[in-house]
Amino acid sequence: MKYPRLLSLTVLVFLAATQSLFAAQSDSPFKRGIELLDAWRIAEAEQLAAAALRDNPKSAAALDFDARVKFYQGRYPEAVASMEKALAIDSNDQRRQALKLHTQLTQDVAKNLNRVESAHFVIYLDDKRDGILAPYALDTLEKSYEAIGAELGYYPKEKVRVEIAPDATSFNAISTLSLRDIEETGAVGICKFNKLMIISPRVLSFGYRWVDSLSHEYVHYAIVALSNNQAPIWLHEGMARFYETRWRKPAPPKNAAEDYLTPANETLLVQALGKDQFVGFKNMEPSLIHLETPEQVQLAYAEAASAIDFIHESKGKAGMRELLTSLVDRPTPEAIEKVFGMSFDVFQSRWKAFLKSKGLKEVEGSRVRKLKVKKDQKEDEEVVELKEIQSAVARNRTSLGDQLLARGRTEAAVNEYQRALQASPHSPIILNKLGRVLIQMNRFEDALTPLKKAVDVDPDNANTYVQLGRVYHATKNYKDSRRVLEEAVQINPFNPLIYRLLADIYLASGEQEKAKQAKATLDKLMTAN
Repeated sequence: MKYPRLLSLTVLVFLAATQSLFAAQSDSPFKRGIELLDAWRIAEAEQLAAAALRDNPKSAAALDFDARVKFYQGRYPEAVASMEKALAIDSNDQRRQALKLHTQLTQDVAKNLNRVESAHFVIYLDDKRDGILAPYALDTLEKSYEAIGAELGYYPKEKVRVEIAPDATSFNAISTLSLRDIEETGAVGICKFNKLMIISPRVLSFGYRWVDSLSHEYVHYAIVALSNNQAPIWLHEGMARFYETRWRKPAPPKNAAEDYLTPANETLLVQALGKDQFVGFKNMEPSLIHLETPEQVQLAYAEAASAIDFIHESKGKAGMRELLTSLVDRPTPEAIEKVFGMSFDVFQSRWKAFLKSKGLKEVEGSRVRKLKVKKDQKEDEEVVELKEIQSAVARNRTSLGDQLLARGRTEAAVNEYQRALQASPHSPIILNKLGRVLIQMNRFEDALTPLKKAVDVDPDNANTYVQLGRVYHATKNYKDSRRVLEEAVQINPFNPLIYRLLADIYLASGEQEKAKQAKATLDKLMTAN
């Protein structure tokens, strides 16, 4: 088994350069124009480019800027053409060469994607492999449009472009994010170049919270526009994490931390508070992907989101809006002082006091989940899961349980999984396996205990929700079965069993159209496989 074909070293070097490729250089004659692009003020930038080309149609710099404008508009073939004209005039500019390559690579990916759209979004995806994502993605984005608009007062006039990369190589090409960024820092999406980009959940072992990620990136999009691209990283990431679930929970819960803190996030915050060892807002610049470990990345998210919780609880959405608009013409410390009437240092001290007042607790057995790009689409999930079990004793006992189950010795398998849990009592993988074999034995009530514990430890494991869906479906608890299965779609929508069960549930509740859609999705998945 091999990873998806990687780009050549030369291309990777050029792509590394694109991390800053579109940034406005101090000596650029179009510095102001690039700043307009980065603040999503595309129409103004387009007017600037048109005027420059009218004045000097053979200016390499003007053609270069024109290519950037077209790239931000998603007009990739035209952007390539403009960049080629610029290079024909001046071919020695390495930055321009890198931009042309990035534009060409983006075009190579985009030309194979299909377009679907709603009232406010245009999504490009691989219909054959990822077409089932479209209705869920559009529904999430439209709900985000309304929910985030209600919170921040922002409703973009133009349709927002969204690209869903069908593989890791394509994601690297369009986003400049690497395999390391995905697996070590969990970077599965990015808001850049006037668009939202995510990688298909199909590419990752066990998926990820891909619909929340779409909403997360849309929050970034709103922040850029409202702050004129002046918001610091901690505010960007904190707001994106804090609001990313608002699309499915329009009213903020009494304890907002329940939404933005996973068990691992909460545990990391408790530990940071105890040792007074935080990542710190300054260390989050220029991007969380530059932090060294997944734990640091998740702690940074938790710190930033809890700071937004503090702002929201103190000043409400009016305070949040005022802070963003204040950033347009003043640095962050001054904006904080304007809105809160206190220095940034005092703000941070009071935020930490707010954190201590939340009564956060460590969640035993929780740990940061590392994402893994599939080596191929037919990889053995059982093998991948076994490697995730940290205890060697638990891993060996689990493997023996798997072998016994394969031979039809279900009672012996249950015993072996229970022995494995003695060595690793909070492993969601082992808890899932135990729940699954108990379902196979029709011991549905017994299966609920390990499965509910698995959700408490790791609420982002789609397999747990599928197994719970099986239990509730078998006991005719269709309401709860529907709830957990629809949650599984939000993490790993490529499991056919989800739609087989949902079709039955929708039929039982008289929702003929939903049942028909679930069956169509099932048929498409089975045909693709």
